[in-house]
Amino acid sequence: GFVKLNYNALGTVHTLVFFYCDRCRPAMNPTQTRWTPLPPLAIDWLNGVPVARQSGDVFFSTEDGVAESDYVFIQGNQLRERWTAHVCDQPFVIAEVGLGTGLNTCLTIAEWLKYRPSGATLHYLGFEKAPVRPDDMQRALSHWPELEPIITALLERWPDPLLGCQRRHFPQWGLTLDLWWGDAGDSLQDLAGQGRQWIDAWYLDGFAPAREPGPWHQALYDAMASLSRPSATFASFTAAGDVRRGLVAAGFEVSKREGFGGKREALCGQILQPRPIAPPMTPWDLNPEPLSPDHVIVLGAGLAGAHAAAALASRGIPVTVLESGGMAGAGSGNLQGVTYTRLSHQHNPLTDFSLAAYGHATDYYQSLVASNALTEGLDIGLGGYLQLQDSDDILEHLTAVLPLAPDFARVLSATEIAAKIGLEPRCGGIHYLRGGWLNPHAVCRALLDHPLISLREQCGNLSLQPCPGGLWQAQDQGGRCVAEAPAAIVATAQRVMAQRGLEWLPLNTIRGQTTHLPSSSQLNELPIAVCDQGYLPPAREGIHCMGASFGPGDIGTDEREAEHAHNVEMQCTALPKLDLTRPEGGWRGHIAHRCNSNDYLPVAGMAPNLGAFNTCYERLRHDRKRVIDTPCPLQPGLAVLTSLGSRGLSAAPLSAQVLIDQMLGTPPAVPRYLQRAISPARFAERALKRGEPL
Repeated sequence: GFVKLNYNALGTVHTLVFFYCDRCRPAMNPTQTRWTPLPPLAIDWLNGVPVARQSGDVFFSTEDGVAESDYVFIQGNQLRERWTAHVCDQPFVIAEVGLGTGLNTCLTIAEWLKYRPSGATLHYLGFEKAPVRPDDMQRALSHWPELEPIITALLERWPDPLLGCQRRHFPQWGLTLDLWWGDAGDSLQDLAGQGRQWIDAWYLDGFAPAREPGPWHQALYDAMASLSRPSATFASFTAAGDVRRGLVAAGFEVSKREGFGGKREALCGQILQPRPIAPPMTPWDLNPEPLSPDHVIVLGAGLAGAHAAAALASRGIPVTVLESGGMAGAGSGNLQGVTYTRLSHQHNPLTDFSLAAYGHATDYYQSLVASNALTEGLDIGLGGYLQLQDSDDILEHLTAVLPLAPDFARVLSATEIAAKIGLEPRCGGIHYLRGGWLNPHAVCRALLDHPLISLREQCGNLSLQPCPGGLWQAQDQGGRCVAEAPAAIVATAQRVMAQRGLEWLPLNTIRGQTTHLPSSSQLNELPIAVCDQGYLPPAREGIHCMGASFGPGDIGTDEREAEHAHNVEMQCTALPKLDLTRPEGGWRGHIAHRCNSNDYLPVAGMAPNLGAFNTCYERLRHDRKRVIDTPCPLQPGLAVLTSLGSRGLSAAPLSAQVLIDQMLGTPPAVPRYLQRAISPARFAERALKRGEPL
């Protein structure tokens, strides 16, 4: 697929047209469908036990739900014994189809903490089409006070019911939790299309296929078989014949065991040898040879490099971060930025990645506050932000559907906004309830303050050179070795194109100037950021960092009065009664240069070998729909993270996760259509399809 974007003078997208070939569409790709949060599962209550209203299925035993879950899933997969003997060189991965109330998840975490070997990690994938409301989850699990600490920690970070993968890290538990909201069959087929085996144990949750067919069909069982490691196990409440036959057909050895309580039988089993599925699309976005590096070099200590380094360190990998100047300089040097997204009435890759990144970033920064790595009021301000929006078809649609995600965003009238911020806006808009403003320097400092990260500043401009033995060597301008490692990430904004082998990336420079506005009686009590064409956050140490200008192709570093005037005008348009008097001595601010790709999405992933790529996939020039099942030729061990534009605070955390998952070969944090949308190789693939190889 490809994208056409049209922009107004301020750099705001006002037209997005996406062209996709249905044959190339991944199983989980909602592009051009109507955007809406997922409706929650309707629940009735029977003596305090939740019952699915539509199917009548009881979520867990009325006798003892914890004992039942332990018997069926923990014991059915022999997890305690397997955890005790688990080798710590890779995560133990569990996938649950039908997350329900989260009882199995909470119980598994509790048992994992008892039996976890030192240094071991657990990766838990939960699939659910109708996420249960947090209040219903709390009520359902209140029977078991022994699980309360885990339930509370999960609910504090429970994601909104938005289609896609929602990743949550719990380092204190050695846990990565990926919650895939949407049809489980679509999600599993999407993951299976990556051609890797990740899963050690499957939970097939309670269901009655005769009453609620749900995702239970042969394609799901085949995807399970493709995703399973050799000797992966499964366990289920059910003993339904259709399920047993489907699993057998997919290659699982299936056994019956005594059911729990009054239930006669349940199923369990294993698969001895995974069965890969045919590739659904050309794998130009995949890393055919994941690494297990003992050390990684990261060039750049801005938001991109800091998040990449933190993602590696959180997985136990030492990192050397090399910065040409000072940490959080250049584009990461503004006093304040806002975690930001923008909804549309339709799904498309730009909106969907922005939304997924926003959800991940706001949770991630909240976790840094909880761990005291960021200080509220100095480094971060919570409460979300307001996006002013004129009444149109998009706002009408969002007004109708946002009540399905009441903790995510709400449509407010101009009167309601005025009551919230104490200033009259030009129109109504949307209150995004997550996140808020941040100080980018504080974020980088918090991320790089890790025992596995070594930061070296004032290194000057460096380049990476491949060396014998599969190493990358960072060299200064005199050719001297500064550091070497088996893998390297280039996170140097526009200077990525100075790296040999990455010159072809279509990156653009966009000048942006912010204005430092001294607070006033009008603004002292501003509780949250207000965004329109520009943004105005609450004061940090008496200063509002207001912005920003938008100058494509402008590499100037001089401070300009005209751009300060432009920033002031944007805020006075957004808040007509705001009095912004020019300070004595004139306005002051900060100049930075954003880096954007030509489709305004991040660039995150392994770096292709362009010449070999063009040769390998040359047939795409003549047949755009052809699936070429050939591994993507890469520059081994080299990755790139750039093009975060004006949304680095929001885009960097998830972009870094996608990149590190690719590098290490771990389960992805996004559906494949979004992985492809930000892959560096997308530009080479599009050029081939245009008949104009790079």
